Amino acid sequence: MIARLACVLLLAAGLSAQAAPARSTTTYRIAGKAVDSLTGQPLAGVRVSIYATENSELSRRVITGAAGHFAFTGLPAGKYSLLASALGYRPQGFNQHGDFFTGIAVGPELDAEDLVFRLVPDARIEGIVTDEDSESVRNANVSLFQRNNDTGRQHMQQAFNAVTDDRGHYDFGHLAPGAYVVAVSARPWYAQYPSQGETQPAPEDAARVAEEKAQLDVAYPMTFYPSVDDPSDATAITLHPSERVTADLLMRAVPAVHLRIRTGDRSDSNSSNDAARGFPRVSQRLPDGTVVPVTNAQAFGYRAGVFEYTGIAPGHYLIEMPDPGGKGRGGGWYKEMDLAGSVEIDARESPPLASVLGALTFDGTARPKGKVYVVLVNRLSGENFAAEVNSRGNFDFSEMEIRPGSYDIALNNAPGFQIKSLLAKGAQVEGKTLEISGGSVQVVCTATHAVARIDGTVLRGEKPYAGAMVVLVPRQQRGNWTLFRRDQSDSDGTFTLREVLPGLYTLIALENAWDLDWASPAVLQPYLKNGTPLEVAGEGTLSVKVQLQ
Repeated sequence: MIARLACVLLLAAGLSAQAAPARSTTTYRIAGKAVDSLTGQPLAGVRVSIYATENSELSRRVITGAAGHFAFTGLPAGKYSLLASALGYRPQGFNQHGDFFTGIAVGPELDAEDLVFRLVPDARIEGIVTDEDSESVRNANVSLFQRNNDTGRQHMQQAFNAVTDDRGHYDFGHLAPGAYVVAVSARPWYAQYPSQGETQPAPEDAARVAEEKAQLDVAYPMTFYPSVDDPSDATAITLHPSERVTADLLMRAVPAVHLRIRTGDRSDSNSSNDAARGFPRVSQRLPDGTVVPVTNAQAFGYRAGVFEYTGIAPGHYLIEMPDPGGKGRGGGWYKEMDLAGSVEIDARESPPLASVLGALTFDGTARPKGKVYVVLVNRLSGENFAAEVNSRGNFDFSEMEIRPGSYDIALNNAPGFQIKSLLAKGAQVEGKTLEISGGSVQVVCTATHAVARIDGTVLRGEKPYAGAMVVLVPRQQRGNWTLFRRDQSDSDGTFTLREVLPGLYTLIALENAWDLDWASPAVLQPYLKNGTPLEVAGEGTLSVKVQLQ
């Protein structure tokens, strides 16, 4: 069963109910005990809640006693989400893996009265950020990245942010087990950068003033645990349940880079133009491709087609400028390069960003109500870009402009609809994926009402198996990431995959494979030969059984 905890918890706030299950005079129980996942000791004071999958108005909550027991009685047959939380234990679903957890099925011949809810205790990462003089670095921006595979490949995703206090201390609590990377951005408190119109010193003072300025014209590199400025040298912290890790970081000031960018625009500077134009964006990449904005850079001027930028430490950066002319119709550029000392870039010689616009049609049906968005997903960089579809069916990404790369295209806020086909001018198309190289891109998307559904049961031998990762793999995997479906089998071994487009698929069920790159053709190959082939022809529901691997 897939369910985001925040969404499930909202059900208790009185969201509109779905169709209620058929009334029956027979009722059932869900009962068990809450224990610590490490020690197995019963937990008192745990808030345990259930929510009926098919009736959002049916929800109940109990608090465990000294023996950790909980029980819900008088329940209609059906499936229920089971969630728990307590002091020192963040909200979590039963047997949770990422956004998935096992639903509890009750009904004839189903036993849901001896459950053991193993709550995973919170973990914590904290530390002190200091400079080379052992002084606290205050107001530093600390980012915590967590490794996950929600897109089908392992990547680092920014999970939390914090700001250091007057002791240089930061603290991330209530963390789930996993692998984390800590990164810090800050500006030396004493740093002073050039400004337009500053008075020039007398000739006899020029050397002394230049030396004094050089000592203050410094920057901190973005620093990763354990105090390294090269992202490839960052050490991931493997956090275990209830573990408390101290991750102190030392920041070292270095001479700041002076970046000059020539745009070819000869107009004079004025505040209104600068506000509309903005300044270049500066980012770094983590080793897995995740793009991390640099927040401590300092833009200090624009005049006669030249941007001045400093406060950047030497290193490898991605620099991009959407539409320097402020027209929002192309002309943006990007450059990835090493920066050190004084660097000048001619924007006219840099690769272009892409201006993407298009049209969305709905195949044989009216569009859903409300605002609909077309989304471009870059699974390598971890970035998503969304554009609203207007009343005429048009959408436009050109105001944000898109960096060249591979983008999966999908819909947001259009429940029950999926992208069926994709055509593009100015970009390569493979399945539901755009390969964008820059310039002007025009896209035509066709959406269809994806009403096919797969109901199945995971079997180990002849017995149903709970907690398996179920993956529906399209026969043509490349370019079709949006066709993959996942679920976790419930207590009776059943699962449901919704909004499936017609096509050929292979269904697999895996044990203890939640860290798998589940959308990688190479990784999937050994499992597909033992999977269950399926052909989804159109509307309706398929009932299948799949053997656990």
